[in-house]
Amino acid sequence: MTLAEALEPLYRGYVRRLDEMVARLPAGTALTERTTRMEDGRFALGADGLPLRFDVADARDGHTYEVHGAKPDAPLADEVRVAGLRVRLEPGNWEELPVACVFEREPSADDAEQLADLLRGFTVVAWYGGFAGAGTQDAAGRWTGRAHGLRVELRGTELRAVLDLGTCPPGAVEALCSAVAGYAEERGPLAHVRIGGRPESGLI
Repeated sequence: MTLAEALEPLYRGYVRRLDEMVARLPAGTALTERTTRMEDGRFALGADGLPLRFDVADARDGHTYEVHGAKPDAPLADEVRVAGLRVRLEPGNWEELPVACVFEREPSADDAEQLADLLRGFTVVAWYGGFAGAGTQDAAGRWTGRAHGLRVELRGTELRAVLDLGTCPPGAVEALCSAVAGYAEERGPLAHVRIGGRPESGLI
């Protein structure tokens, strides 16, 4: 089983919650995955420096809605390998998905920053739709296939991130893990990558 296949239930659970949110609004009033601009026309930016992209907004008054799963969705496997890298999987939510890159020993500041840059670079590409074609587009055509944002920090031997993957498809996470495996080969050994669980305070 591939990583993308194993993560499919998390992705589908999020899209289902989005569809349910849209269904609560009158027909034709839902704006989906739109960016936000300030009064001067500039993008409103999140803490990661990317423009804010909300799940759903009401076209009548501009009110925005963010969906959050009441309980984590279970992946189809507990562990897979991507390019030789062990990837452990736990139940989680696609819209707040923890990803921990676990080093075999405490990394240097430079090695940690290089890996953080890899995660940020992935998120920027995903935000602009670089992986949108890697998944099945919804029949209604309302979802963009784009990520929404990222939080990342180093804690001991773990570089921990929380990805708001938006409607970016699971194949993108497999591509990310392939790149992380390449990092581990070139820069420094990783014990494994852990995906899923509950986001920790400070990384939400």
